[in-house]
Amino acid sequence: MAVTNCLCSCLLALVLLLYPAAGAAAAAVPDIKANAAILMDAKTGQVLYNKNMNKRGAPASTTKILTAILAIESGRLDEMTKVSVKASSTPGSSMHLYPGQLISLRELVTGLLLRSGNDAAVAIAEYLAGSSEAFVDLMNQKAAALGALHSHFCNPNGLSAAGHYSTAFDLAWMSRYALNNPIFADIVNTKETTIEWLDKRGQGHDVNLRNTNKLLWMLDDADGVKTGTTGEAGPCLVSSATRGNQKLIAVVLHDHNRWYDSMQLLKYGFNAFDLYEFAQENEIVAVLPVEDGFAGEVDALATTYAALTVATEDLPHVTVKTDLPDKLKAPVYQGQKIGEIIFYVNDQPVKTVDIVAAQAIEERTLPRVLLNQLTAMFRLLSDWGAL
Repeated sequence: MAVTNCLCSCLLALVLLLYPAAGAAAAAVPDIKANAAILMDAKTGQVLYNKNMNKRGAPASTTKILTAILAIESGRLDEMTKVSVKASSTPGSSMHLYPGQLISLRELVTGLLLRSGNDAAVAIAEYLAGSSEAFVDLMNQKAAALGALHSHFCNPNGLSAAGHYSTAFDLAWMSRYALNNPIFADIVNTKETTIEWLDKRGQGHDVNLRNTNKLLWMLDDADGVKTGTTGEAGPCLVSSATRGNQKLIAVVLHDHNRWYDSMQLLKYGFNAFDLYEFAQENEIVAVLPVEDGFAGEVDALATTYAALTVATEDLPHVTVKTDLPDKLKAPVYQGQKIGEIIFYVNDQPVKTVDIVAAQAIEERTLPRVLLNQLTAMFRLLSDWGAL
């Protein structure tokens, strides 16, 4: 069911791409030099800009977004790990781990995301799954479950390998999920920090880690996410920024102008689009009367976050209708679809969100009434010790 929901969400994001692109003609669309790029609304998943967003390519160290998700969700961040010879000898960007070093999983994840430690990625993989190969299986399973359907990973760090690829859309989609985790969001928004470090003599001291994401210093609204560079992938950047009630994610792949292009994409998103919010996920949007039920009313819930990103000039023309019956007839089942939230722009429907029943309500029939009375009587007698 989770995979199905993710697939549906992906399709919704692709469908909604057509609306904002048409409505944003008044804003100057940036000229992005990247081989592939995307701008996504992090809250709704809507695609606001697209350049080859489903083109497969080497993702370099943006791979570590997925590695970090698995590590954080393991619930083992405060456990101590022991660094292997293989992990410490991983080439490329490094935390400079050494064989036999004791370090917490939390510190490895911090080094993974800030310093982009390839050695940290392997150490995480080995600790959580026993080997990088076994961890990669978990990565691919997680990517598929999230709906990143055009990605395949062969290692936890993003070093170039045959069959190791992702897309701008998939990286934005996985980042959207990751940024909902407060631990991940806090780490990728950290410019600089220190971690505890035991040297080879067993002496403890602090080591400074500085984030490789220069956008955190260049753009006031920036709050993530991850850099990546290899010869095959070129310079890459997954970035995020928050302004008011809007949160945006930009991805540029193989882009030698990645800092400027990412800033232009994010600024374009904030200047050209607005977020219209109606209801949060599982928010009660109505209370409906129920006929012939053991309860007289049922709460009506929005199944997902009910919001729409629109071109700024269209914001005054957004209207929302809740399509619900005047009343329901029992039985009502928990999770039963009972209506829809419909978003309109200029009186044209552009998005729907299902409304479901929050509670199950049994039908009031004579046999059921008698059964309930007998059950209540037996419970009362049992409480009195008469049975």
